[in-house]
Amino acid sequence: MDKPNVSAFVMYVILLIVLLGLINMIFNLHRFAFIGEFLILMVLFAVAIVSVFGVHSNFSWAWKLLKIFFIFVFLDMVFIYFIRTSEIWMFFPLIITVVVGFFISFFNVIEPKDKGDVEEVEEVKTTHKPGKFIASKTGTKFHAPKCDWAKRVKEKNAVWFDSKEEAKKAGYKADSCVK
Repeated sequence: MDKPNVSAFVMYVILLIVLLGLINMIFNLHRFAFIGEFLILMVLFAVAIVSVFGVHSNFSWAWKLLKIFFIFVFLDMVFIYFIRTSEIWMFFPLIITVVVGFFISFFNVIEPKDKGDVEEVEEVKTTHKPGKFIASKTGTKFHAPKCDWAKRVKEKNAVWFDSKEEAKKAGYKADSCVK
């Protein structure tokens, strides 16, 4: 099982705090400012959801998207601060949270799962010699030959392995059909 990613968990908490703070700030606006900011909030919410799925799946583009997200949120919060006539008590703590979120996304680098046990992964070559397990050169999992997913592997991308260990050494994970 994978180790929990602390920076991802902290990012989830920061996103929750920022979105709840924005909701509170926006619902205190009036008329057209409220409508415009509400639409912006919906877009930010959608971007946050996409980013959470990307971070959870260890995609590097998700961290880049979060950088853009936090820059836009910062500018939006400054705009809200200047159009409000009354003082917003939570503005400065939220700005600090946004800046922390930006720096976490800026400096986050997706690293291999186990730093100490990193082995060089052999380059995967396509073979047409049947073995006990099959994987796709473009995929991440290996399958038993009778598995439905194994039947979908194109012949030009097929990689055969004689053992589970050989497939794992090549960087593949076992599919649920492998026993």
